[in-house]
Amino acid sequence: MDADTSPLFELDFATVCDVERQACREFFAGKANKTPERYMMIRNYMVEAWHAAQPLYLTKIKARAGLRNCGDVNAIGRIHTFLEHARIINFGAERSSSRRSQPAKSTRRRPPQSSDDDDDGWDVPRGSSSLAAVTGRRRRVRDEDGNWVDQDEYYGGRVISHDVVERHADDADYSCSGGSDEDGPARKRRRRGNHKQNGSRYQVHSEFRLVPCRSFGEAGRPFGVEISAAALALMDLHAHLMYTEVIGLLGGAYDAAAGVVRVDVAFPCNSTSTTTECEMDPASEVDARRVFALQGRHVVGWFHSHPTFDAVPSVRDIHNQHAYQALCRRDAVEPFVGVIVSPPGANAVSDIAVFFVVPADDGSPDGVPYQLPYSVVARDHVPPDAVDAMAQLVERHAAMEHRVDLARRFRRSEAMTALEKLVISLRSHWHDDALQHWDDVVSLRLRPLLQRHYCRSGSGSGSHSEPVTAPTAHHDDDDDLGGSDSD
Repeated sequence: MDADTSPLFELDFATVCDVERQACREFFAGKANKTPERYMMIRNYMVEAWHAAQPLYLTKIKARAGLRNCGDVNAIGRIHTFLEHARIINFGAERSSSRRSQPAKSTRRRPPQSSDDDDDGWDVPRGSSSLAAVTGRRRRVRDEDGNWVDQDEYYGGRVISHDVVERHADDADYSCSGGSDEDGPARKRRRRGNHKQNGSRYQVHSEFRLVPCRSFGEAGRPFGVEISAAALALMDLHAHLMYTEVIGLLGGAYDAAAGVVRVDVAFPCNSTSTTTECEMDPASEVDARRVFALQGRHVVGWFHSHPTFDAVPSVRDIHNQHAYQALCRRDAVEPFVGVIVSPPGANAVSDIAVFFVVPADDGSPDGVPYQLPYSVVARDHVPPDAVDAMAQLVERHAAMEHRVDLARRFRRSEAMTALEKLVISLRSHWHDDALQHWDDVVSLRLRPLLQRHYCRSGSGSGSHSEPVTAPTAHHDDDDDLGGSDSD
């Protein structure tokens, strides 16, 4: 069978495979209203409905019509999307019309409601693979007044306030969301909306509240963490390319004998993203796991960015990390880490934190975040496959609407551009012996791509070929970059 049309996994109506457990993990996280049995019931019904409807396209509306009282319609829709991209349903289906061909309608404010669109906005760019090029769903969010508005209307050209920390937003052009020329005070006033409704503070960002990590004692760490310089550089680059949050998975291995999680590679995934939230596309996650398996690696972590605030996990981040750890539990050990990249770091070097969740004393369902120190595994050269992955990432995001303008100043008070800042930050991950090779890679391959696709308001001060450096930007192999212990 042709590889482009074969299903992602072999369907068995009586069981659930590992691919399904990972892609639809919300049904396998021990929730009372989202059980494996309910997933199988929804999946089997959709497959049978598709077989009955062939060759016509099975829409989400038609699928949900026979799934009354089966729970969250959005979760049902995610199963539909996963099965479609796994080529279990709707492969080769006929559609008489598509909403994608219709002009976009103006957005009106209206109360929150579930969408019943046949098409939830999952578009595959031309020339992209069926799994790795899925974009996010159209979503509606609350504005400062508590009204529901279109996500793109609200987040386009804006900086989103955060409940706890927005450390650099007041003085950084780079960390501001796309192209607004308003002065600083105007931006501050708009970001500091009270979110009031009916006379009280409206808790619209409660799940985005940052929760500072605690520190492990030397004897309390569940395992050590080692991350390759190539993985750090790719995560850092991914975080710099978009004003919205980015997300991805980490591939490597857990050495039980040594008690170490080793992160060898990063895989940037597609997502539904804003500047304060990011949801991984299930099909893209499956694609990452397939690539890792071909490389003989396992998923050992995930990463995402915080474009405008600290590398500190939010309530939602903790929930996601807790769910991932539960799926990866091995003999009472959960070898799975979360990584947060915050581009607005000190000395132009991004802040990168690794965290892990442990059970809470008060019985909190998602636990308490702890920061894990990590060491960098660096070589005396830059691996060619790492350079290829960076170049492909730059080109893949080049046409995205919310890509960063790297020609803008990193901070208003400084002459440094965002491109120069990016080069400094990426350079910090490599060993001294690899720096000359890295500078050549930047000069000959990465900088021309970045200038061509991401410097929209100028040259990005990239005409010179000298490497850009910053004080204390480099770390040796044995440095613990994830923070020091409390003891």
